[in-house]
Amino acid sequence: MEKTFRKICQALMLFGGAGVVLMMTNVVLDVVLKVIWNTPIQGTIEISSYYYMVAIVMLPMALVELDDEQVVVDLAFNHFPAWLQRICLTLVCAAAMAILLVMTWRTGQDAIRAFRVGEVVMGNREIIVWPARCMLPLGFGLAAIASGLRMVMAALGMPVTRSSHEYTA
Repeated sequence: MEKTFRKICQALMLFGGAGVVLMMTNVVLDVVLKVIWNTPIQGTIEISSYYYMVAIVMLPMALVELDDEQVVVDLAFNHFPAWLQRICLTLVCAAAMAILLVMTWRTGQDAIRAFRVGEVVMGNREIIVWPARCMLPLGFGLAAIASGLRMVMAALGMPVTRSSHEYTA
């Protein structure tokens, strides 16, 4: 199950990376067209803000959590005995999962509302943004699953951090 989940997370990481390339291409083309022919691409700021940036941040979130690549500060943690490290990791992963589930629920409610009203933003032209609202509950939900997997792994004494420690009692 973890391998299947990892493949899904890796695919979403690729989509997030594609968002970087697409945003860069869109912005460069916008600037070039604006400078050379005075015809900028309409909606570049809105599309970058509502689609590309959201995809870049939200789609890779689960893989970042699963691979323990988030920013951490472990001033005292490395000095704890292995059994205490395992307990701390289990509790932290449980707390992260709970918070991510709340964020999934809340952003899911926003995505449903945006879909129902057909949410758009007005810039130089009208841009449909309700599909982008779905990326938030997707990213938070998959990150919650990743935290849950890490919680179970920590509770079972399996390695769940990028350091070489194995948290076994």
